[in-house]
Order: sequence, then C-alpha cells, then structure tokens
Amino acid sequence: MGGCFAEYGPCNDQPLLPPLSDEAAVTVLEFLQRFTECFESQYYGEIHRYYEERSQANMKTADPPF
Repeated sequence: MGGCFAEYGPCNDQPLLPPLSDEAAVTVLEFLQRFTECFESQYYGEIHRYYEERSQANMKTADPPF
C-alpha cells in the first residue's frame, strides 16, 4: 500500500483513512458530531448569511420559468 494519501476510497475522491478499532471509530465519530454541533451553534449567523446570499444570487441569475 502506498500510504494514506496515495490511495483513494469509495467516498468519492477522499483519501483512505487508517484502520481503527470499533471503539476508536465510535470515539472519533462522537467527537466529530459534537464538534459539528458546537461549530454550527457558534457560527450559525455566518453560515446562515453565506447560504442566504448564495440563494439570493442564484435567484437573480436563474432563468425565468417561462
């Protein structure tokens, strides 16, 4: 095997991750879920504003339905 970043896995073009025990995989997952919750809570305004601006920009450039 050529190393973690030389091989690609089934999730699109994401590099393969190293093998983990069941317990380690769950620990990492729980950390990432909690981190994501905290991140979204802390930066909700910025995230919402970003997507709102993109949505409005897409509406302005979209073709009319007729």
